[in-house]
Amino acid sequence: MAISDRVTVLRRGKAVATVEKSRTNKQTLTRMMVGREVLFRLQRKPLEKGEIVLEVKDLHALNDKGLPALKDLSFSVREGEILGVAGVAGNGQRELVEVITGLRQATEGKVVLLGEDITNCSPGEIIGRGVAHIPEERIRMGLVPGMSVAENLILKVYRSSPCSQRLFLNRAFIDQHAERLISEYEIVTPSKDVPAKLLSGGNIQKLILARETSEEPVLIVAAHPTYGLDVGATERIRQLLLEQSERGAAILLVSEDLEEIMTISDRIAVMFEGRIAGIVDTAEAEVEEIGSMMVGARKEQERGYS
Repeated sequence: MAISDRVTVLRRGKAVATVEKSRTNKQTLTRMMVGREVLFRLQRKPLEKGEIVLEVKDLHALNDKGLPALKDLSFSVREGEILGVAGVAGNGQRELVEVITGLRQATEGKVVLLGEDITNCSPGEIIGRGVAHIPEERIRMGLVPGMSVAENLILKVYRSSPCSQRLFLNRAFIDQHAERLISEYEIVTPSKDVPAKLLSGGNIQKLILARETSEEPVLIVAAHPTYGLDVGATERIRQLLLEQSERGAAILLVSEDLEEIMTISDRIAVMFEGRIAGIVDTAEAEVEEIGSMMVGARKEQERGYS
């Protein structure tokens, strides 16, 4: 829209239309790209605060180089709440996600889930306690690329009944399970049996969300869930996260997309140099204030960290 004279829209390998830039707008182009109306502003129901699901207390951790990445970090997330974590890349967001999900050791402090200390528990133990993880690197960390869609959908449950019995997988159940999730989460795939790596980025992300949320987790840790996705897939992923929060799940949403955070979060925590620079209610948040905290300019008056 900034530099074009004409715009040609492609959808599913075909040219949908060519239009003069001066005679179109963002909404019209998006509708042609996706094939339906896209809601840029999703409706967020008022939050009724439940009990605290996740509590992070005075957390410290090191980065891959052995240097401090998290420094005295404290916050909490309640039932049905989406806490957005904003910040410029490299300010401790990745390390925070990894500590909560058991992929990185904390050096000090605590991670508490529903009143129980899960600090430095293994990823398997944390999964077993009802924590879902939507990783930043969806191909490398989110699935096994060469395995089928159906096989990727059971990676968290294949050890237990009815997915398996004794030493053998229940193929009939796995196929039924896959077909149900493909339909429910609108995963576009030629078959449940194709390798997951052949799906588009948006459908890979929907596959990961289906696997992680279909068991109704108490906490969802979502790292950059819509990064690199088209507008249609982005809208669907955000809707799925909202549906999970309305169900009662607590959601920690880490994103560098400030618009995304301000669209679906209830509160926004800003990270700078491994610390919480401030936490604000989204309804009261201003872009300028968030931007200032992201680069280390803190307001004179402290904001609440609860």
